[in-house]
Amino acid sequence: MTAKIDLFTPKNIKNAAKTDDFRVFLNQKADEIEILLYGTVGDSYDEADAATVARILSANKKKPVTMRVNSFGGLAFDGLAIYNALADHEGPTTGIIESVAASAASLAVIGADRVLMQANAVYHIHEGIAGAVGHKADLLEVVDWLEMFNAAAVATYAQRTGKPAGEIEAALRGPRGDGTKYTAAEALEFGFVDEIIGQRSKAKADATPQVASRTDLAARVRLQRLRSCY
Repeated sequence: MTAKIDLFTPKNIKNAAKTDDFRVFLNQKADEIEILLYGTVGDSYDEADAATVARILSANKKKPVTMRVNSFGGLAFDGLAIYNALADHEGPTTGIIESVAASAASLAVIGADRVLMQANAVYHIHEGIAGAVGHKADLLEVVDWLEMFNAAAVATYAQRTGKPAGEIEAALRGPRGDGTKYTAAEALEFGFVDEIIGQRSKAKADATPQVASRTDLAARVRLQRLRSCY
């Protein structure tokens, strides 16, 4: 089988990604590097594939790394490979979700030591998706790969969040079978991210963005839910 397991990206998003500006950019300084994962994960045209990210990290061993993410996802196993490359990097790593981290990108970013998320960003996880054509054996092989990927994804999300496997499996399926989308507050409460980058006040545009701790924000979310009950 040569089919690739793809964490689904809508066709219109894939087409929109095919521009010269939709690439992985590397901002390299003497003492740190910054990677912009703004593309379809696993797509060499976007240079958002695991090989590109791994080469960047390998060439900058022990340097602090910040990876900024705006991606609807892509190839499942490339997402896992980027996760592992970040997790194995010898220097400190930070992931920042700028707008959306979905599917394979949601796996990639949590390989960082610390994950920050913009207050108006979205985090999305779901089970792997694949298509297959062929004999019964070919179809069963794809099912095997999907099951193996789903198990790997569950273990990866569980390690980040500390949640039991059953709860992660339920979130991957979601209420409608297409996974679960999280606001920044929900992603923080669940444990996918460590901090939320607050929006700047208009009156203090040059002030440092406010960052809420996981504990404080989780308490606020619970309080709001209590207030919403009748």
